[in-house]
Amino acid sequence: MEQENAPGGVPTDIDVDALTRALDVHSLRILVAIDQTGTISAAARSLGFSQPTITQHVQRLEARLGASLVARTARAARLTPVGKLLAAHAPRIDASLTAAATELARVLGRRADTVRFAAPADLIAPALAPALGRLSASRPDVATTIIEAADAAEAFAMVRDGRADIAVTSEVAPRDDRAAATRRRGLRSIFLFAEEIVALTTVDVASVAGRVDPLLLSTGPWVTGAGTCTDPIARLIGRSSREGDVAVSLPAAAVALAAHGVGTVFLPEGALAGAGMPANVRMLGLAPAVTRRTVATTLVEAATIPAVAEALRLLATHRPSTADIDALVDARRRSTGHRARFAPQTLSPQTFSPHHPSTPHHPSTPHHPSTPHHPSTPQLTPDSTLTEETDAMLSSPTTRLAAAGAAAAASVLLLSACTTPAAPTPEKSVGADTGAEIDSIAVALPGSLSNLYVGQEAGILNYYIASIAQEGLVSIDAQGRVQPGLAESWEQTDDVTYVYELRDDALFQDGTPVTADDVVFSLEEARDETASPGLAYYLSGVDTIEKTGESEVTITLNAPDPAFSANMSSGGAAFITSQKFWEEHDGKVGTSDALLLGTGPYQVTEFVPDSHVTLERVDTWWGELPKVKEIKVSFIPDESTRLLAAQSGDIDVAFNVPLAQAAQWEKLDTMRVDYINDLSYVGLYFNTSVAPFDDPKVREAVAHAVDRDAYVSSLLRGHGEAATAIMTPESLGKAYDADAAREKLASIPQWDFDLDAAAAALAESGSPDGFEAELLTPNTGPQLGSAAQALAQNLADIGITLNVREVPIEEWLASLDASSDHGINLMWYFSTLGDPAEVPSYLLGAGNPAAYDNPAVTDLLAQAGATADPAARIDLLVEAETLQAQDAVNVPLWWGQSATAFANDLGMNDYSSFAFISSWPTQLYRAAE
Repeated sequence: MEQENAPGGVPTDIDVDALTRALDVHSLRILVAIDQTGTISAAARSLGFSQPTITQHVQRLEARLGASLVARTARAARLTPVGKLLAAHAPRIDASLTAAATELARVLGRRADTVRFAAPADLIAPALAPALGRLSASRPDVATTIIEAADAAEAFAMVRDGRADIAVTSEVAPRDDRAAATRRRGLRSIFLFAEEIVALTTVDVASVAGRVDPLLLSTGPWVTGAGTCTDPIARLIGRSSREGDVAVSLPAAAVALAAHGVGTVFLPEGALAGAGMPANVRMLGLAPAVTRRTVATTLVEAATIPAVAEALRLLATHRPSTADIDALVDARRRSTGHRARFAPQTLSPQTFSPHHPSTPHHPSTPHHPSTPHHPSTPQLTPDSTLTEETDAMLSSPTTRLAAAGAAAAASVLLLSACTTPAAPTPEKSVGADTGAEIDSIAVALPGSLSNLYVGQEAGILNYYIASIAQEGLVSIDAQGRVQPGLAESWEQTDDVTYVYELRDDALFQDGTPVTADDVVFSLEEARDETASPGLAYYLSGVDTIEKTGESEVTITLNAPDPAFSANMSSGGAAFITSQKFWEEHDGKVGTSDALLLGTGPYQVTEFVPDSHVTLERVDTWWGELPKVKEIKVSFIPDESTRLLAAQSGDIDVAFNVPLAQAAQWEKLDTMRVDYINDLSYVGLYFNTSVAPFDDPKVREAVAHAVDRDAYVSSLLRGHGEAATAIMTPESLGKAYDADAAREKLASIPQWDFDLDAAAAALAESGSPDGFEAELLTPNTGPQLGSAAQALAQNLADIGITLNVREVPIEEWLASLDASSDHGINLMWYFSTLGDPAEVPSYLLGAGNPAAYDNPAVTDLLAQAGATADPAARIDLLVEAETLQAQDAVNVPLWWGQSATAFANDLGMNDYSSFAFISSWPTQLYRAAE
């Protein structure tokens, strides 16, 4: 019988299963070692085997495959083409088997994990070292190895070859050059952070707004070498090396040479953090701006190994400190991620014919919208993606959403203002207060905390815990109004001056009195970007903080800020601690080695990062003694585990019950679920510097494919509201009632859900045949994943392929940055204090994640920030939102609700949108049956 051949002469009746059975991971590792070392003996030494053992393994594999794998000479060994083919696949096969073995070991109760990192020397300190410290604390069973790579190419090669699990590398490029974000086959890269490149020079050169064209510096000597970004800048402008240039091997040496006038050096801003410079040295941004993007890369298969996944998560949560570069403050806004903003593009004028809804959406109750905003909008069919089964398959409840105004942790940014919230609608009635004390309550948080100090980790769940133990100068009541806190009174003496009189009975939990010096010190630390990156943005408008009396503190602003008064609460940026305690534990406050010390009714007595925190009632608080004596908070990210704990009666309070499981929670005999408008905004935004989303017609096409009413009715099951704006209705509460607020926001132009219009817009775009893009969703928000899948289904109908990928929350947060290479993104933003300018300022103002540059919008935001009259502010903000809607940069999806589960015998007074940003356990009581 003749053997049938496929094209190229390859036999088609080869037994693939037999070939698969012939392979074993040890032999594949040997082939990789031979390829890397070039000799049998060297390969044996690298693997710890004898040379005969290596030879026998190779010979057995060659016999099983019937092919030669290694060509040997007297002095060397090289792989044959077949051998090279196997060696190329070996690391991925090895990673898959390692992932399976690791999971099996976990099930069997045996763990012995190792994570190998490869990185150039200059990234070990800012990126690797902090993550390794946290990995050691959270996973003491995991061994780590660091391999110093010569450059990024070598680090990538180590991962591909199986010599390393994770490569940490950086790339330097102008903002609009997306070639730097190359996608490498078989590898998965996670964006960590981006730093702006800074010129350090003594040259007297002309600059504009603290920026300089590097060409103007090119004639003098430059300092180059490892740890600097001088060589990449030289390549960008076409400068070749010349006489007088100096090469170094350490960044510190480059800084010293530049400081002494030897030459100009270009460095990432993080390299200058804490560096003291002589007065004659200038630190200048570049025009156009250039950044260094740092990423972590692993094999796709290795990303599922638990230890590797944990290491990637910890890498993504760390942000290095940056230098205090005064010259750059006006050129960019700082963030928790310290990811510098590139100069945004200006969009060209465009034709726009959006829908202006004639009738605003008026839900029948604050929590259960009755009819869709667009009655003609088609609803999802039973076979759509927004089904209960699909929703349940997407894992995890709402968890840590790291904050900060201009930060990339933009999903949960926290600022200020007052508003009137909607009233809750509990599913079950609650008994009257019995007056009895409660020995202990068990609280389940849907995420993990690694630091309790909000200045270092500013997520919404961090606020929930910190506000129990620490207080601000003021507090926020159930209606969002500013009330006394540590300050028993205050006065605004002019547009920019606030004078606070401290109460004389305030004590820290160690029994020492609160002084004006403590307050000044705490607020100064809060506005220090190194000590408190999560809070500094909110105090960026403060000019001075002064002790003006034994019990008096005066704060002066640079300009009027209507939101400032509420920002002095623990829902904003004020967490008062003892100066003595801070200085004794500098750099460790909020960790398990230095628990929070505050003035609140409860003191933290135990904290195990990513596990639990325990708080006990103290008698030092100035307020009325709360009923609950002890609070045990467990971090339970997995939603099914939380539900099982509730079913077992082990939970008294559960935050952020996932809507996909709400029905199951509501059926529990021992618990009830209460819903409340949570001041959250969910929407799409487009990075206008990333093709093809720099094309307004592409953005318009996607906007027309959004079916927001179906999301609310089918996905959220009515626990939410189709959004017509970035601002929430509650944020307008100082000027409008609920109905009037919705009517005001409905005046902003809307893009109808209309797939015909979407197809027409795409046909008019620069990508008429469609394109492929990726949308990341956080694993803590299954409803976002379901909405993204529904959008992908609609876009597929018009020729756009949208690949939706669920990622850990830290990776998703890192992608919310103008430096990211993702052109379409989901925004999930919780406001604690509901100031109407908060979310628009972040999404539309300077440093916004969409790289959106509209001077008219920026001017309107500035006017709103300087306007005290609530109605006038809102008018300006509505005008700003109207302009951005015309540019289709942000597409609102919904305003959300949160679900909290309480034990039936546990009541809560004043349950509102603002309940959990103050000492909320003081509102709990034992309810009568």
